[in-house]
Amino acid sequence: MRKIIVFLLCIFCLPLPVMAAPPPPQHEAGAVNVMCAQTGDVLYESNQHTHHYPASLVKVMTALLVLENVDDLTQTLTMSERAATLPSYAASLSLRAGDQMTIWEALHGILLPSANEVANALAEFVAGDIDSFIEMMNQRAHQLGAVNTNYVNACGLPGDGQHITAYDMSLIMRQAITFPEFVQIINTEYFNFPPSQRYPNGRIIRNTNRLVRGDDPLYSQWVIGGKTGWIIAARNTLSTYSVQENRSLIVTVLFTEDRAATFYDTITLLSYGFTLLGEVPLPLIMLEREYESPTQPQTGYTYLPSKGEEPVYNEETPATPPLSSLPVESLAAHTKTLITVLVTIVAASAVGVIFLQLKRF
Repeated sequence: MRKIIVFLLCIFCLPLPVMAAPPPPQHEAGAVNVMCAQTGDVLYESNQHTHHYPASLVKVMTALLVLENVDDLTQTLTMSERAATLPSYAASLSLRAGDQMTIWEALHGILLPSANEVANALAEFVAGDIDSFIEMMNQRAHQLGAVNTNYVNACGLPGDGQHITAYDMSLIMRQAITFPEFVQIINTEYFNFPPSQRYPNGRIIRNTNRLVRGDDPLYSQWVIGGKTGWIIAARNTLSTYSVQENRSLIVTVLFTEDRAATFYDTITLLSYGFTLLGEVPLPLIMLEREYESPTQPQTGYTYLPSKGEEPVYNEETPATPPLSSLPVESLAAHTKTLITVLVTIVAASAVGVIFLQLKRF
């Protein structure tokens, strides 16, 4: 009997197989950063220090400086002639010199439909003129450790020397989400924008981020929000803030050719990041839940998507592939990890029983 017990003990004491980390996620983005929002640790990266045009991701820094320098968001902002002057292709809310709004409304204008003239107006409000605001932007970026970032305007339109990296963008987003006002705005689907000269009844503006719109197949209850961007030089860009249970992630993807791939990449990378942190992969949760209806636009308002920089998604947009087509490598890896844990518990229990039996001899 003693020999049998010793034999079994030797078997259970053999080293258990250690499951490898999940395989690196596949993505189309040219540069990627997955950062733990709580610690700043980089969980995954690909070309994260490569310079790229940021497009409208610039507006995250613009909003950050506004929130850091303006105490009363109910103050009134008035559009200047310079702020309202934009190239014809630029995304805007068609505001003109003399149009007014509160700072709170202006922040929605730059973070939801990505209105470039509103970003210019905010820059003037904070610093007195746009050039001084750009100096503030670059100084703040370097203070945050975003040393490979350089701004030449406050809105993200093309400009010589303007560049950012995926790592730097995640750092800037990490600072921005410390403001509850910022988090609330990027989580907003629709917002009633105030009347203007062109739209005297006001208008409903819509968030360009498909991951927070409840009527979109890519909507995720775990994605708090983020900022989209697009210009030809930058292709598609997106920086996203997501929370699952007690973990939070920031994912930045730059230079993605296909618009839909920007969102698919983000979901895949979030799933990978949460798997590394021990949470349930996102695609599993998204496939099992029912989508919620968004807040419906109010009657009496004109709802027109912004032109130019942010592509419009409507009934004419080709259907988005279902989430079931997303890669499932991270889900498989997560399942293997659970099996390993269960085997470890069973083996430890068996060893304990054997030791108790040995004490009897």
